[in-house]
Amino acid sequence: MNPWFKKNWMLVAIIFLAIVFRFWQIGSLPAGLFPDEAAYGIDGRSITQGDMQPFYERGNGREGLFMYFLALAIKLFGYHPWANHLASASFGLGTVIVTYFLTKQIFGRRAALLAAFLVAVSPYAVTVTRTAFRANTMPFFGVLTMYFVTKIFTDTNLRARTKHAIFAGLSFGLGFYTYISFRMLLPLLFGFSIILLIGYRDRLRWVWTEYKKPATMFLVAFAVAFAWIGYYFFISHPGSFVGRAGQVSIFSPELNKGDVVGTALNVFKLTILGYFTEGDLNWRHNISGAPFLSPFISPFFLLVISWYTWQFFVLLWQALRKNITHHTAFRAMLAIWFWFMLVPELTTAEGIPHGLRLIGTVPVIFIMSAQGIMWFWRKIEAQPYLVRFKNVYAAIFLTSVAIYGFYLYFGIAANSPEYYYSFRSDLTDVSYYLNDRNQKENTYLSLDAFSVQTVDYLTTPSNQPYQLLIPEKSYLQPLKPGDQIIFTQSTLPDAEKYIKFNPTVKPTLIKKNQFNQIIMLVYEK
Repeated sequence: MNPWFKKNWMLVAIIFLAIVFRFWQIGSLPAGLFPDEAAYGIDGRSITQGDMQPFYERGNGREGLFMYFLALAIKLFGYHPWANHLASASFGLGTVIVTYFLTKQIFGRRAALLAAFLVAVSPYAVTVTRTAFRANTMPFFGVLTMYFVTKIFTDTNLRARTKHAIFAGLSFGLGFYTYISFRMLLPLLFGFSIILLIGYRDRLRWVWTEYKKPATMFLVAFAVAFAWIGYYFFISHPGSFVGRAGQVSIFSPELNKGDVVGTALNVFKLTILGYFTEGDLNWRHNISGAPFLSPFISPFFLLVISWYTWQFFVLLWQALRKNITHHTAFRAMLAIWFWFMLVPELTTAEGIPHGLRLIGTVPVIFIMSAQGIMWFWRKIEAQPYLVRFKNVYAAIFLTSVAIYGFYLYFGIAANSPEYYYSFRSDLTDVSYYLNDRNQKENTYLSLDAFSVQTVDYLTTPSNQPYQLLIPEKSYLQPLKPGDQIIFTQSTLPDAEKYIKFNPTVKPTLIKKNQFNQIIMLVYEK
């Protein structure tokens, strides 16, 4: 057996699991392309046509990095929902791998394998990474940045530290092209650096000597990576920096109904409970209603987040006394990483708990859960009457966690009509029908302006062969011989109205899905 494989076969097995959970049946799950996903694709399409921007204003504004990967997917695979989902799932796989290396750097190999396994099979992480949203790029760059930052402080070789600082700066700068919640890493890293400087205030000359070059290279690399989007936000388009965040803020009178404090407390309660009892109801962000953490691991997370939050206050005390320990610093770092990544959710009051706004917590909640499990495992190993069966316990536990995640996504979600409609699978069928028919002058489509983004994107190869009708006014459009009018699942009520006002038309196609629901109606004169 290959020596490398013999040493790393468990990591290979975990990566294989992550690939299965993220790419298996990617052509049919998700079954469609939600209009918001299609909007990203439209921006990706514009990139293939030469429109290179760091930020795209469509839909209240979107950071551009993910769209560049969509542009690559379009070039390689064409205009298909699975191509978009392939791009996002790839970032999900990358998050699993980098989580392993970060955890190994801090806590060792066993904890790293467990943390990577938990990310690999988590139904929350799986669901959201199979959805083609730019938010999926954020956990990858977040954990990558934290990995290189920790390498700066743990590597004793100056040349290696400098190299890691460059990679940390580049990763940190590129993170601002991912998703708005990534910005919380800025106060996190700055605040943590201040605490460390306070703790080493009697050795500032030594700190300067040891870290001036890595710090300088970090800042230079960050400035290079950040410059493009920084110019966009602060000079050419200053109004785009906040984007939609202001519309969903807890300070919005329309959302808080005059009670900011009460709204904030309710948001906090629902957010925390989202990890333990009821998570996001949106099928595109989560298995609807399932907690973000499975019941197999949530107790361990609760134990560790409580302990590590306390460790943050211990770190402050150690900083004041000038005796910071590495273990306390790393534990405190994970705690504040989690709490800072809650801020984008806690400052909003719409759709709480919201799986996308909380996506920045994905790596850290599983790293801490793994630490809780490891603590419990050491307790088992210390008991002579339990240790002999430890491999059996481990196999049962890990298998249960994996089966739970697999069943929730490939069992419950894959067989739920609500899941299919949440991705508007009907729009994909309509788009492919339009591509095949390809008669723009004789084809009318009754669809709203938001939903038509999917059709616009998927019919790019045939140059959008349809004439769009406002659904509520579509009954006013008469048909000539050879004309067709198409109704989707969302406009079936308008189809009924159309028949009443145009009784001479006949249905030429009634398409149903596997749940026997009508998803497309075609009428012809």
